[in-house]
Amino acid sequence: MKTKLFALLIVAAAISTLASCLPLAAGAAAGYVAHEEGYRVHSPITHDH
Repeated sequence: MKTKLFALLIVAAAISTLASCLPLAAGAAAGYVAHEEGYRVHSPITHDH
């Protein structure tokens, strides 16, 4: 019984880790493609001297 519960916890942890990484990877890929197309990101905060 304990090994089944332990295996279930391991699987649940692995799924939650992958679920949080996939949107991050998709965002990085989209950012790379946008950068290649000529889009640039600028900071909305400016500092006047």
